[in-house]
Amino acid sequence: MTHGFENNRPEGIAKLNEWKKHLKIDPMPLYIGVLWPGDCIIPMALDYIWEGSEAEKSGTMLGEFVDRNFDGAASISFGSHSLGVRVMLQAIRQLGKGKTVRHLFTLAAAIEDDTLSREFQDSARKIKHISVIYSYRDHVLAMAYPAGNLVGGLIERGDPNLKAALGRSGPLAPAPGNVIGNPRLPDSWDYGHSDYLTKETVNGDFPPTVTIPIPGMPESNLPKPAVVPIPETLTNTNAWKPCWSADFAATRLPLY
Repeated sequence: MTHGFENNRPEGIAKLNEWKKHLKIDPMPLYIGVLWPGDCIIPMALDYIWEGSEAEKSGTMLGEFVDRNFDGAASISFGSHSLGVRVMLQAIRQLGKGKTVRHLFTLAAAIEDDTLSREFQDSARKIKHISVIYSYRDHVLAMAYPAGNLVGGLIERGDPNLKAALGRSGPLAPAPGNVIGNPRLPDSWDYGHSDYLTKETVNGDFPPTVTIPIPGMPESNLPKPAVVPIPETLTNTNAWKPCWSADFAATRLPLY
């Protein structure tokens, strides 16, 4: 599992460890948090345009390491948030012939919506199952993929972006057959780009809201933060969101 862009080393460690705490799988697999140099150096996040190459360099190193040392693993799965998805896809690309990945789990993937069927189609072929979690309320990804051709974007996807982000609009159809069909997260959940992982310590047991409602489901049936019991010691009422992303992963990873 790895973090995304604009996370320094302490933040990456904190977020990956906190997410692991809520990833309740029995039996628990060996969890490895991966740090890569995706922190922001230039103000206003202007170095984001160069971070794709840094992500791929990191992914190449990670993939070569896994390829050399993980032959004894019963299976291996990858997960990531944001631009870290590029790290993991590049790592999977480095795996030797005949080696497969059990599951790829993406949270708010900061890559283009056709990446799995075009740029990284060779990586996608090595993965048995891919879970794509995305939200239209991800305004960070909306800004990261600005309007390039207003008319073309409106005609193609109903969104004024020439290239939409996978983590905001989901995979462009036709998606690879190994992508598990996920409806997008409900707009009423207000799931933003930073809601999937947290560096804050979240204590207490949160009821797992693991089902993604089908689009069009009556608003009264949608889980909302207000109905999730929040421990009195916790002031962040949105803390259920990063707990949910780990709960959902915990239901997916053992099944496929």
